Amino acid sequence: MTRAAMVLLAATVPATFAIGMLISDGKRDADDSLIQLLLLLVTAALGVAVVLLINAWMTRNSSVSDGADLASRRRVKAALRDGSTTDPRIDALARKEAEQQVRRRWVFWALGAVLALQTLNAVSTDRTSTRWTAGLAALVWAVLLYQHWRTTQRARRYLAGRPTAETAEAGHGPA
Repeated sequence: MTRAAMVLLAATVPATFAIGMLISDGKRDADDSLIQLLLLLVTAALGVAVVLLINAWMTRNSSVSDGADLASRRRVKAALRDGSTTDPRIDALARKEAEQQVRRRWVFWALGAVLALQTLNAVSTDRTSTRWTAGLAALVWAVLLYQHWRTTQRARRYLAGRPTAETAEAGHGPA
């Protein structure tokens, strides 16, 4: 995901430069449909890149990454996705990750507020380019909100599951 975000960011720099060159040649202005389309695509690419970077940052800064190797992190992700694991160490790490995810209630509300603002911007403007840009941004925020909701539901499902005996002895719930 980080690579995809970097590719998008690297592509938007020359695209933005090209748009500036097209506007500055004197033959086109910002109301030209080609310029508006290019600005829309650049804005959408920047929005997707930001969402990908936020997602990569949240993944990298999770509790699982505190001392866990890459293979363990993958197994924890699989355990959270599947709802259980037989390895007590991975179970403990997955429970720790799930608890942290459930505690991030503020992310849901923050994403919802930004989505509401983008939606309001899209419906309250008279400019077509602003409406399209805000609509695409709202779509990006809606996808991120859905992804966060789905991850939180998986975490809750995992925490509701029965822990292994070794995890229960370590203080992560009854066996």
